[in-house]
Amino acid sequence: MSTVALSQRRRWDDLALSMPDLYPAPSTQYYRRCEIALIRRYMPELRGKRVLKLDLWNEAVNTRILQWMQSEGAEAYGLDLSEVTTARARANARHLHLVQADIRRLPFAPGSFDFVYTMGTIEHIDEYQTAVDEVGRVLKPGGLAIVGVPHKWNVYLRPLMVMALEAVGQYAYSPEKSFSSRELREVIETSGLRVEHRTGILSIPPLLRMADLYLYRRRRVPVRVLRPVLDAFAWAETRWEWLGRMGYLLAHVARKPV
Repeated sequence: MSTVALSQRRRWDDLALSMPDLYPAPSTQYYRRCEIALIRRYMPELRGKRVLKLDLWNEAVNTRILQWMQSEGAEAYGLDLSEVTTARARANARHLHLVQADIRRLPFAPGSFDFVYTMGTIEHIDEYQTAVDEVGRVLKPGGLAIVGVPHKWNVYLRPLMVMALEAVGQYAYSPEKSFSSRELREVIETSGLRVEHRTGILSIPPLLRMADLYLYRRRRVPVRVLRPVLDAFAWAETRWEWLGRMGYLLAHVARKPV
């Protein structure tokens, strides 16, 4: 493992050790509903499919989306650089195929998967092109990938908020790069995949997500206070895809040519 990767692993290990399980938080359940709607829209039949998810943060402390894919009949695989994150994900779902590995060097043979899902992952490394190249390598011909990253032109100016938090050392997930739709398309198509759709998720103001998690972690007010607002966003976003395109996670749906 390179010195850079080792440093990154230690940093994510430390973060995973300190992070509580956010799965019950209302904004996490909203996030989960948006992810499920996105996957159902573009990969409606998961039964019997071999699927791979890059990073296990959601499986450890967040939306449990890979567990949901398995419940839909998929043969589900996932990996994460962090030993602690991987261990926590395994504790939450003992029947998933989970490994500790680097997304820059996927430990799978070419053409192994029908579907690869990565949401909010590749932006944390400088070698994001290498990671997407690896996605293309392990996809079967005709296989589908959904690649999601922070949206540079988010209507709520989330990238500026992240920059401000990073400047004072208060952004836990730093470093983080944001992408325009054109930049993400170039990365994906350079890997040999063909972009078929532009979409996105999480149309709520980022400050609302932060407020919900703050209140959830500190139990300052009952969790139910923000639930009606988040339920309304989830109801609208899962019905009208264009709302997701305003979200702070931009996603492109791509296919490997046959």
